[in-house]
Amino acid sequence: MDNPENRLEELFNRYYQGLATASEKEELMAYMRSANDDALLEKFLESGWVSLDAEENVFTAEKSSAMLRSIFGSTPQEEKTMKIFSIGWIRYASAAAIFILIGLGIWKVTSVPKTGIAHTAQPKAEDVKPGGAKAILTLSDGSAIELAHAKSGFLARQGAAEVSKSQDGVLVYNAKSENTSTKISMNTLTTPKGGQYEMLLPDGSKVWLNASSSIRFPSVFPASERKVEITGEAYFEVAKDKSRPFRVKFNKSEVQVLGTSFNIMAYPEEGPSKTTLVEGSVFIRNVNQNTKLKPGQQAAVLPTGKIKTQYIAMDEAVAWKNGMFYFKDAGIEEVMRQLSRWYDVEVSYSGKIPVRQFTGRVSRNVNLSEVSGMLRYAGVNCRIEGSKMIIDP
Repeated sequence: MDNPENRLEELFNRYYQGLATASEKEELMAYMRSANDDALLEKFLESGWVSLDAEENVFTAEKSSAMLRSIFGSTPQEEKTMKIFSIGWIRYASAAAIFILIGLGIWKVTSVPKTGIAHTAQPKAEDVKPGGAKAILTLSDGSAIELAHAKSGFLARQGAAEVSKSQDGVLVYNAKSENTSTKISMNTLTTPKGGQYEMLLPDGSKVWLNASSSIRFPSVFPASERKVEITGEAYFEVAKDKSRPFRVKFNKSEVQVLGTSFNIMAYPEEGPSKTTLVEGSVFIRNVNQNTKLKPGQQAAVLPTGKIKTQYIAMDEAVAWKNGMFYFKDAGIEEVMRQLSRWYDVEVSYSGKIPVRQFTGRVSRNVNLSEVSGMLRYAGVNCRIEGSKMIIDP
């Protein structure tokens, strides 16, 4: 039997040439996950780097380093669960970026063509920056405030509530009284494509809105209940109040809580709406069912109205709030829908839609060119033209 170094070299060569079988790829990935000899791995990564033609180098070493730092170094929790190679190997990463990500289980691509990984150089194009804190607040009289351009401090008065923007950009509703005699004004916070926003409701509950989302809420909650309505996606940290249940309406369903943390994803284009409980307990109900969730459970409301529950990784549901994309066996269309919402770009397909599945985490703080670069390394021919992202056959 060959010694480990010879076998690893053989596996690397077959992988780079696109000849590795499924079992050989798994053997190579298993070795990289164990990562017992960083120096040996660096040796073969460097070999793969220098073997590439110059025109195939989509990223500079500096851009590759920044891109991978944004992926690998995003949170302390990820650092605990991942084996990170020494800094030296990062200079080879632009040649082997997708390979390393596959090996670490951070970015895995299935159904890659047998001809190997595509290294299509893209002409220079206008880049697209990631989204940010952008939203429009529509008051009860129909007037609108663009929060990204609004200065910190007092914004408006809505009945007994004073509306302001904090120094760190949070929309705050400070209700001076909450009783049935107080006039209640309905307000709406809406995020565009490429925007997300955080707000503090009149009862002290916190809400984070993802891109292309909205929340409709009263300026002051009445004494009997707290009710809001959302579209798109929102994460809640509900202030405890046993006397007043907190209800969230979305599509034809409703979530009821007393005090807890949960995420609701209800984009129409994503199919089933999904409620994920992080902490506490919630009831989700519609005309067909009434289901109680436990922490770690996700409830999907199917088009038939049936509610299906399962346990999922919490990172998956709240990744967007923590500045990450999280994909799990996601097809190219699902990936592109998320990119379209966050980067505010139109996605079009010039031919047959590629068959790929992606699993992994990518920072939402990088420019679109860096994400598209990883997709190209994965065999997806994509290009940026102004505010459009085009997927070629």
